Amino acid sequence: MIKINILSIIILFSINITAQGIFSTVGGKVYFGITAGPSFPVGSFGNDNPQNERSGYAKTGYMIELNGGIRLLNLFEISIIGFRNSNGTDLSNLIGSLNNTNPGVNLIGESDAWNIYGVLAGLGISYPLPAKFIVDIRVLGGYLNTSSPEITLSGADQGTFVKVEGKTVSSPVYFGSGSVRLPISNMLYLNIGIQYIASSANFDNVKTIISIDGEVNESTTSFDRSMDTWGINVGLKYFIL
Repeated sequence: MIKINILSIIILFSINITAQGIFSTVGGKVYFGITAGPSFPVGSFGNDNPQNERSGYAKTGYMIELNGGIRLLNLFEISIIGFRNSNGTDLSNLIGSLNNTNPGVNLIGESDAWNIYGVLAGLGISYPLPAKFIVDIRVLGGYLNTSSPEITLSGADQGTFVKVEGKTVSSPVYFGSGSVRLPISNMLYLNIGIQYIASSANFDNVKTIISIDGEVNESTTSFDRSMDTWGINVGLKYFIL
């Protein structure tokens, strides 16, 4: 019985020392950081097929993320992030299709970018690897505001144009990321990772203005849009405690 108790004490002591060692390896308790990198549209968001009514015509853009967190139970953390994701648009296939079906109109176009702002919270886990590398995995959820692009198509005749106004809506968003950290100093880390953002929003009563030879007609339309992206990010993470 005494041997069993002594063995239990040794095991508990060993676990405690190991946990403390891991904790000191993965960083302090409170951190903040910043990352940035390219953002790549996924699925229909990046589709430029005029025959697909869900095409978003989005092209490669960028994402900037501010993040912070509080570490719990050594390896786990509560994470909070705020981000901006911006993807320009490519309307060349749409304009080409319209010009083919409307000979002589000779449309040209311009468009704003898709701009997405989000705030999320969730859980993360960190674990040290050999050579002082540390793996971070996060799963978060929250809400974002998405501004659809304003699109203007103009014909050779100044009285002929189509204008689709931009609109801002809110929708749920889900976020997952995996990254690797390399220590620069005791509290500062270089962070390199990948991330996936999944969201879908409904844009109601978007105003469309059509002018043909100076005769103007206004209408509204509604549409759903998936705004999934994945990205590569590089940045810094600093532990303050």
